[in-house]
Amino acid sequence: MGDRKVDQNGPMRVLVTGGTGLVGRAIEHVVKEEGGAREGEEWIFLSSKDANLMDMGETRAVFQKHQPTHIIHLAAMVGGLFKNMRANLDFWRNNIYINDNVLQAAHEVDAVRVVSCLSTCIFPDKTTYPIDETMIHNGPPHESNYGYAYAKRMIDVHNSCHSNGKGLKLIGWNSNCKGAGPQ
Repeated sequence: MGDRKVDQNGPMRVLVTGGTGLVGRAIEHVVKEEGGAREGEEWIFLSSKDANLMDMGETRAVFQKHQPTHIIHLAAMVGGLFKNMRANLDFWRNNIYINDNVLQAAHEVDAVRVVSCLSTCIFPDKTTYPIDETMIHNGPPHESNYGYAYAKRMIDVHNSCHSNGKGLKLIGWNSNCKGAGPQ
């Protein structure tokens, strides 16, 4: 583990996993085209070409290389309804690996904060409306994307476990990703 302590008033180095996906591109557009970055901030937008985040060795290496102070975690194995239905176990396992590796690597480089994107599919299939974040664990998600939904839901659990005494601030952010960006 590193022993670097980040001056929260100093410059940030923000690492965006899934930086070439829909939400990552929207954030990049705001940062680079609309003046969304503050002076002195460094933004790194990763793609799967930079590292296989399912592999802890590659994840550690890319985090060691960039030494982020803050992480926006958007990376996931995604595929759409029919692929989810055919490969629920793959979606579960691969997304659990990605999430665990990213959160552990963030801890190892002494990052200050991680914001992880969840998904609207994490909510229970049978629920009352309107829904909010307190309802995430009130029942199983729809069976069509069971593996993906539970893996994304586990980020909430992982954040709670990881932040107990670690000093790392972890936030799960639920977004309707269909509304991201100028596209």
